[in-house]
Amino acid sequence: MKIEIRKSHLAILPIAIVFAIGILLFVSAYSKKDALSTFTLWGSKETTVESQNKDSDNDGLRDWEENLYKTDPLNPDTDADGYLDGEEINSGHNPSIKGPNDKLDFYPLPVGDKYNITDKIFSDIDSVLKSYIEQKDEYARDHPEIKSSQEYLAQVSQSTLEEMFTRAILYNEKNWAEQVNTILEEMPEVFQIEIADKDINISENNGSESIKNYVESLISYIQSEEFLFQEKSSILLKDSLQSNNFDQLDELIKINDDEIAKMVEIPVPLSWKETHKQVLKTVITMRNIYISLRGYDSDPVKATVAINETQRVLSDWEKAIEQINKLSTMQNLNLSI
Repeated sequence: MKIEIRKSHLAILPIAIVFAIGILLFVSAYSKKDALSTFTLWGSKETTVESQNKDSDNDGLRDWEENLYKTDPLNPDTDADGYLDGEEINSGHNPSIKGPNDKLDFYPLPVGDKYNITDKIFSDIDSVLKSYIEQKDEYARDHPEIKSSQEYLAQVSQSTLEEMFTRAILYNEKNWAEQVNTILEEMPEVFQIEIADKDINISENNGSESIKNYVESLISYIQSEEFLFQEKSSILLKDSLQSNNFDQLDELIKINDDEIAKMVEIPVPLSWKETHKQVLKTVITMRNIYISLRGYDSDPVKATVAINETQRVLSDWEKAIEQINKLSTMQNLNLSI
C-alpha cells in the first residue's frame, strides 16, 4: 500500500522569530500598555494600545478568552445553568454546555483566573511594571540621543530589555521563579501535557484500509496552512504581537483547537497509538504556547514561561516527525513530512 503525499513545507519556528517574539513581549507588556501612561518618559507622544483585558459581561473571562471558548462575551452565563462562564472554567466545567455532563476536555484552554500565573504570584503587578518603566526612563536619560519612544524601541537591545525585566521582577519578588515552577506542577495541563490511552479512540482494526484512512487524516492536518508548526503561523503570531491585532491569530487558534478535538475522536490503529499520542501531546502544548503568548497583556509571567517552553516543544515535534517517518517506512507507506 502506498499513500502519495507531497513533501511538506513544514518549518520549525525560526530561532530569529522566537527571539523577536521575546522582544515584542517585553516591549509591549512593559512599555506600551495603557495602564502605564503615567509612568512614561515621553507622555502623550508614546504609543499606547487598547487593553486586551476587557470583560464586557463581568463573568471572569476576558472578551478574547470568550472568543476562544466560543461563549457569549455579552452574556455572563452562556449556557444558562446558573454559573458564570468564568466560574465554570475555573472549576473545570464547560461554560457552553449545561450540567451535569459538562466537564471540560482533558486539554482545556489555559485561560481565565485559574491559569493566570502572574496574578497568583504578584498581588500588585503595577509595582513590577513601574519598576520596569523607571529603568527604561533611566536608560533614556543615559542616552540623550534618544528623543522618542520609537527611537528607544529601535535602539534598545534584547539583552537590555531582558535585564530590565529581570530586575523589575526580582525587585518585587525574589523567589518568583520557584513559585512559577510550583504553580505549573499543579497545572500540568498547561505545558506538561500527557496523553493516556483512555484519552484517545484506539481501534483494534490494524488493517491497511484503517491505517490508510488514519494516516491521510493525520497528514492532512499536519500539512494544512493553519497548522501551528508551519512557519506561516509563527510569523502571524509575531505580527499579531507587534500590531496588537489578534483577530487572525484567534481564528488560527480556534481552527487548531477544532482539529485537536477531531484528533481525539479519530479511530487510531493500534500500531499508531504511541505516535498519535506524541503528536497530540505536542500540538496541544504548542496551542497552549500560542494562547499564553497571545494573552501576554494579562499574564506576562505565563507568556515568558511559554517562550522558554518553545525550544522543548520544537524538539518534541522533531521526535514526533521521526516517529511518523519510521512507522511509515516499516509499514511501506510512501509519505514524507
